Amino acid sequence: MRRRVTVATTGVAVLGLACLGVPFLLGNYGLHLLVLVSMYVALSASWNILTLAGQLTLGHAGFFGVGAYTSALLALRLGVPFPLGMAGGAVGAAILAAGVGFICLRLRGVYLAIATLSLVEALKIVVLNVPDFTEGPIGITLSPVFRGARLPAYFVMLGVAILPVLATVWIKRSKLHVIFGSIREDEGAAQMLGINTTAYKVFAFALSAFFAGLAGGFYPHYITYTVPDTAFNIGLSIEAQIMPILGGLYTVAGPVVGAVVLTLVGEYLRTTFGAANLLIYGIAMVLVILWFPDGLVGLGRRWWQARVPVPVREGVADVR
Repeated sequence: MRRRVTVATTGVAVLGLACLGVPFLLGNYGLHLLVLVSMYVALSASWNILTLAGQLTLGHAGFFGVGAYTSALLALRLGVPFPLGMAGGAVGAAILAAGVGFICLRLRGVYLAIATLSLVEALKIVVLNVPDFTEGPIGITLSPVFRGARLPAYFVMLGVAILPVLATVWIKRSKLHVIFGSIREDEGAAQMLGINTTAYKVFAFALSAFFAGLAGGFYPHYITYTVPDTAFNIGLSIEAQIMPILGGLYTVAGPVVGAVVLTLVGEYLRTTFGAANLLIYGIAMVLVILWFPDGLVGLGRRWWQARVPVPVREGVADVR
């Protein structure tokens, strides 16, 4: 156990140093990739919070879009600085998630996924049909944050990405881990034990949406514009779901690993194979999921355990 903790601490330290030091060695293109990686880490880690409570949703693009449009509209209409706009977008997404959650989270499985997918399309239609307020299909154009400098923009998005990861660590070290696990494994049994499953699911839904809205709140200030098709792109929901699955569901590191690998590999395939990259991307994803159902983190854990066996105390049987 002590060796495992030491390895984990060393890994976190190395990753932290890389996140803080490597950006100073990169140009604008490399920094842009890091901003995208950080954004997807935030989305995938926030979606992973929902899986801890056993909820399968496709509504993350909706909360990202609410955060983006709330932040952009606050800046456009009221001149609100982007940090406050980001906070407003995050709070707006969380409030929407809490309200919708009381209705949608009574559904389960594929029905919940379809309901939250419909939410994304409904939000996009609303934005398109009130052009006097949202600028409709034309979208909103903003001044670049930090005057276009990408290094400080990266550190802001890195901070956003770290928050849902820390929230996952907090959940796993608190009683919420047991409560969410019981809801995920058998919601009916959890209710019989006196757990208010609806309240806890709504809390997980709102917490997850808060982080998605926070990432969305910064994005239009970085890109300098937002349009409904980009802000409420269902592809964001799909990627937020695929990344933690590839990295390893229910883990802290899984969403981070999945987001880094898929963002960088996807960019390499796009620049190398052009339009054919989606076919290669899809085939690779199917093969990885079939061969490594517990994700890349699970694969790494098995590899480590095979090479560094856990020592057995004298007189105690090895029951692994």
